[in-house]
Amino acid sequence: MICDRTFSIKKRRQVMEVDFHVVDGAVNLTGFCTLVRSKGLKYLENGRAQFYALIVFGAVLGLVIVFGVT
Repeated sequence: MICDRTFSIKKRRQVMEVDFHVVDGAVNLTGFCTLVRSKGLKYLENGRAQFYALIVFGAVLGLVIVFGVT
């Protein structure tokens, strides 16, 4: 009886470890990805993405003009 009880306690601990690390980690990763993507969509919705693309393009063009690509 004692051996069975010890085995079941060890099994429960292992299951809780898997639940804590694997399942909770997957849920947290999903939440993080959703948060990051929603912030990206926020900029696409209001036209800021085009403005940011224009700024990056202008900066690259300015660097090419200043340093002269050969």
